[in-house]
Amino acid sequence: MRQRWVFFPIGLLLVIGVLLFIRQSAPLQPSTLDRVSITQVDTSDYPQVVLYVRVHDPAGSLERDLGRADFSIIEDGVAVPVADFVGAGGSAIRSVLVIDRSGSMDEGNKIDGARDAAQAFVGMVRSDDQVALIGFNDQVVVLEPFTDDQAILEAAIRRLRADGGTALYDSIVEGVDLLRDQPGRRALLVLTDGQDCRDLDSCPDDAGSSHTLAEAIAYANAANQPVTLIGLGQRGSSGDDGIDERVLQRIATETRGSYAYSPDAAALTDLYREIAGGLQSEYRLTYHSPRPFYDGTRRDIRVVVAGEQAAATYTERHLITITAHPLVGLALLLPLLGLLFVPRWLPKPSSASAATVLPVKEELPTPHCIQCEAPLRAGARFCGRCGTPQPQAEPERRIFCDMCGRPIPPGAHVCALCGEPARTQEQGDE
Repeated sequence: MRQRWVFFPIGLLLVIGVLLFIRQSAPLQPSTLDRVSITQVDTSDYPQVVLYVRVHDPAGSLERDLGRADFSIIEDGVAVPVADFVGAGGSAIRSVLVIDRSGSMDEGNKIDGARDAAQAFVGMVRSDDQVALIGFNDQVVVLEPFTDDQAILEAAIRRLRADGGTALYDSIVEGVDLLRDQPGRRALLVLTDGQDCRDLDSCPDDAGSSHTLAEAIAYANAANQPVTLIGLGQRGSSGDDGIDERVLQRIATETRGSYAYSPDAAALTDLYREIAGGLQSEYRLTYHSPRPFYDGTRRDIRVVVAGEQAAATYTERHLITITAHPLVGLALLLPLLGLLFVPRWLPKPSSASAATVLPVKEELPTPHCIQCEAPLRAGARFCGRCGTPQPQAEPERRIFCDMCGRPIPPGAHVCALCGEPARTQEQGDE
C-alpha cells in the first residue's frame, strides 16, 4: 500500500509535465485576418504588455490616422483599457537584416539585388531607428552592429560577396540574439534563395547549421521574436535547388512572423520598401494584464478596430517554463521525482536506540500452605482451606534505586544502571 502511495505523485508530476509541454509548445499562431494584425507582443515589463498593431483599410492601404478610442483590447475574455497609446509611425524600430550570401546567390544577379534592396531599406531609416546587418553562408557573421549611420550600413552592404554553403537556421538564432535586449519594436528580416545545407545530402557536413529547424523556431519563440522571411528565386523545388517554401512558411507561422516571395532580384527592392513602410505605420498599445500572476500560463489577446479584430497569444515567462525545449522540462522534473525517493535512501533509526526501557519489578513466588499446599495470599497467617497456622518470615530487607527503581545487590553503594546513591528500603514500604 505504501508503494502505491509513492508512485501516485510520480504519475501526477509526469501528467503535469506532459500537459505543460503540449500546451506551451503549441505554435503561436498569427492572425489570419488581413485588415488588422498584431505584429509583436512585448512582455519584457510584465504585467505591462505592449502590442504593435498594423491596420489596413478595405482597399488594402495602411491606415495611419487612428486614435486611442478606435482600439479595444481583450485578454482572456476580459476587456482592458489602453494605458498608453502611440500613433502610427511614432515608435522607434530596431531592425536586423539577415542576407544569404551563399554561392547560389551569385547566380542571376541575386546578390546584387539583395544589396540594392538592403540599401533601399536603410534609406528609409529614420533618426530614432537603428539597423544591424548579418551575412551568412556556411558561417554567420555580424557585418555591422546596430547603428543609425546610413553611410556605415551601406558600406557594410557593399561588402557582401556570394560563396559557400547555407546555414539558414544559425542565422536566425544569431539575429534573435542581436535583438534580444533591444527596446521597442524589433524586426528580424531574413532573405534566402535556398535551403539549409543541414537538410541536404549534396552539401558537405560542415556547410550547414549547427541548429535544427525546430531549435531555431523555439529560440525565436523563447525571445518573443517574430521572423519575417523572404524567399528569392526558384520556388516549389523538390530537389536541392531553390527555396523550400514549406520550411520558410513554417518558420513565419510558428514565430508569428510573415513570409513573402520574390521571383527575382529586381522585385526585391520594392518588397523591402513595402516592409519598411509597414513597420513605420504600426500603432503601439500598452495595457496591464488583468491576471498579473507569475504563473507561466498562456494568455489570449484580441485587438478590435472598427469591428475588425486580430488575435495573438503570449506566455507569462517569469515562472520557469519548458517552452524552449522539452529536455529542459525533463531536467526540472527529475530532481522533484528524486525527492520522492529520499526517505527510502535515508538510514532508518535503530529500534533499540529508539525504544524506552522501563524498569520491571521482580515478582515474588506465591506462598503455599505448609499442610495442604493451597496457594496463600502474601502475609497470610492461616490457610483459608484447612486453617493451619502459617509460619511468618522476617521481612526481607532489600535495596532499591530511588532514581530508576532497579534492585541493587547487597553491599552496593550506587546503582549500576544510573549511578544514583543507594539507600536501604523495606520491600513492604514500596
